[in-house]
Amino acid sequence: MDAALDLFSELSFEGASTRLIAQRAGVPQPLLAYHFGSKDALWRAAIGSLFDRLERELTQAAQSRHNDDLVVATKSSIRDFVHFSARNPQLHRIITQTCKTEGEHLEWLVDNHIRPLFTRAVVLFRPLMAQGIVRNIPEAHLYYIFTGATATMFVLAPECRLLTGVDPLADDHVALHAEFVIDTLFIKENS
Repeated sequence: MDAALDLFSELSFEGASTRLIAQRAGVPQPLLAYHFGSKDALWRAAIGSLFDRLERELTQAAQSRHNDDLVVATKSSIRDFVHFSARNPQLHRIITQTCKTEGEHLEWLVDNHIRPLFTRAVVLFRPLMAQGIVRNIPEAHLYYIFTGATATMFVLAPECRLLTGVDPLADDHVALHAEFVIDTLFIKENS
C-alpha cells in the first residue's frame, strides 16, 4: 500500500501505473492484478487504508483524553492531526491531486472520506465557535483554513527546505507548526 500511496500522491491516478507501483513495492505486477483486479480498485484500497489509519489514530487519541475539557481536547486533536499530516503527506497530496477536477474519483473520495472528515472538524469546532473560543469562521472556510494550514508545509516539504532552509518534517518544527495552527484558530484570550 505504501508504494501505491506514494506514487498516487506523487503522480496522480492517471500518472501512476501498476507497473511503477509493483516496481516500487518490489512485487510482480500480476500480483497487484490478482489482489486488486484493477488500478482503480488499488487506488481505492490504498486511499481507504490511509483514511482508516487517520480515523484509527484520531479516535484512539480522543478516547485517551475523554475526560479533558473541550478546549484541551480540541487543541490535542489539532496537534494529532498536524502530526499525522506530517507523517503522511500523501493524504493531502492525494486529496489535492484528486479534487482538482470533477469526476467519479472526486465523488467517491468526498462521499467516502472527505465528507466524514469535514463533519468531524465541524463537530469539533462548532461549540467552541459558539462560545467565542475559536474564531467564528463559516464552516466551509474554517475547514479549508484548517486543512490547508495543517498540511501545506508538509505537502510542499521540498519547497520549504529549499526556500527557507527549514525541514518541516523535523519533530520540533512539526510541534511548532501545530502550535501556530492552534494560535491561528483560537482567539488569544481563550488560548
